[in-house]
Amino acid sequence: MTHRKTRLLTWIFTILILTTLQGCGFQLRGEVNALPPSVSPIYIHGLAKFDPFSKDLKQILKEAKVQVTEDRAAAKTALQIFNQSRDRRVLAVDNRGKVVEYEIHHALEFSLIAADGSKLVPAQTVGTQYTYENPETGVLGKQQEENLRGRDVRLDLARRIVTRLHEQLR
Repeated sequence: MTHRKTRLLTWIFTILILTTLQGCGFQLRGEVNALPPSVSPIYIHGLAKFDPFSKDLKQILKEAKVQVTEDRAAAKTALQIFNQSRDRRVLAVDNRGKVVEYEIHHALEFSLIAADGSKLVPAQTVGTQYTYENPETGVLGKQQEENLRGRDVRLDLARRIVTRLHEQLR
């Protein structure tokens, strides 16, 4: 095969793969689908005002073109967050019995309620997990890494909620 035919086949194959991925609903991580205008403004119930997850959820909702309100009476919908859990399980220990690796699970339930009290999206669970290494050295760096990982997990959970809302409200 000539170089020209190889390039042509590569382009055709690439376009075919991209078309297939788009057709099945694949999207890059980090992208948030816009929610319908009927959801906005939304009131978030079940989170403390200064909870870090509340801040991250509001950010993701804004990316989804949703206005968040602090006034329940002014909201068209209420996003209820409940049964949050965070569990840590030991995965590995060293020869002295010191924990060197954990598995962290985060989960919560949510539902979307209309202003009239009807359920737009029934209660469902979203969750995520990751592993966390706990070496003896580099304690300060590991604390910073754990804080960053915590933010990534909160943003991931918020994106999962918005994705579920998008799928069930369209």
